[in-house]
Amino acid sequence: MKLYYTLTCIVLPAAMMAACSGSGSKKPTSNTDIAQTTSIVKQVEQLAENKPIMSLSEKIETATLKPSETQESDLFPLSQTPTDTQNLAKPAKRIYQFGFDKQEMTQTDRVSLEEHADFLLAHPDYSLDVNGHSDTQGNKIYNQFLSSKRAKKVAQFLIEYGVPESQIKTYGLGDSQPLNDVNTFKENRRVELQYNDSRVATN
Repeated sequence: MKLYYTLTCIVLPAAMMAACSGSGSKKPTSNTDIAQTTSIVKQVEQLAENKPIMSLSEKIETATLKPSETQESDLFPLSQTPTDTQNLAKPAKRIYQFGFDKQEMTQTDRVSLEEHADFLLAHPDYSLDVNGHSDTQGNKIYNQFLSSKRAKKVAQFLIEYGVPESQIKTYGLGDSQPLNDVNTFKENRRVELQYNDSRVATN
């Protein structure tokens, strides 16, 4: 019924007007006439589908009020965008053991040390003390030398990975700080890592 009303009340009068205007002149149909006819047809189609016809001012107002798609960059400026590296926790493993009279690291240790390197790179406020130790066998002077070599070996790996030298300090403590028992040689041949936060005030 509504479609019938639309066709009879709008389309038919529009067609008659077009016919009348065309009968009085032999001038060929212009592009303007075609555009006007197309516009009328589109309006009729909207009415037939129960779609309201919006004026130009209404269209502008709707476009202005329509919320734009929010992007992550709008919520987090570049300097505040959270990254995976910033959320890294300190690696749990802090002790690396060595063989008798050795300073070489295993492949497993290297993989673990990469986690420490990633943390230091993501947190420039932290520094790392690399403390080398030895067991009580042998000469104390040599043990101190060996413990220092172990510490420097670990530090070199971190630096080659990309950690600034300013974030790393090495210490060779020899056999002066055994873990539990001075006779537990294997456990005492080690390097221990200790983190320091420059934002925390120290006496």
